[in-house]
Amino acid sequence: MTQIYADANQFQELFTVMFDEIAAVDPDGMNELIEQRMVIRFLVREPEVELWIDGRSKPVITSFGPNDLDATLTGDLTGNSMHELLLGTLPLGRALMFRKLKVRGSKSKAMKLESLLHAMQASYPGLADEMLQD
Repeated sequence: MTQIYADANQFQELFTVMFDEIAAVDPDGMNELIEQRMVIRFLVREPEVELWIDGRSKPVITSFGPNDLDATLTGDLTGNSMHELLLGTLPLGRALMFRKLKVRGSKSKAMKLESLLHAMQASYPGLADEMLQD
């Protein structure tokens, strides 16, 4: 399978637009993340990207690159696996079971990712169609 994202810049651009859209269209979509005061770090490979989602306040703050935050959960996955998760073609439970998504931190909190994924899945497919053109 070829790499979905051309490079880290394309990944960051798409995810920035997606989180802006979530904040505008569904500002309560990440309430569970905020209620848990979770800080999630995704270490994405192919392309190499470090994505931070800081749910300690509303609105949720996203950033890219090294950070001094203390992550509640760290997820490690490829860009292609992230793409499949957000399209809904790779369910969260299957990603965890088959280690396509490796999580460090509380396993019970890892299942709280479901609400975050649902918020992201509402925006991602249309943006991916639009922004991942060859």
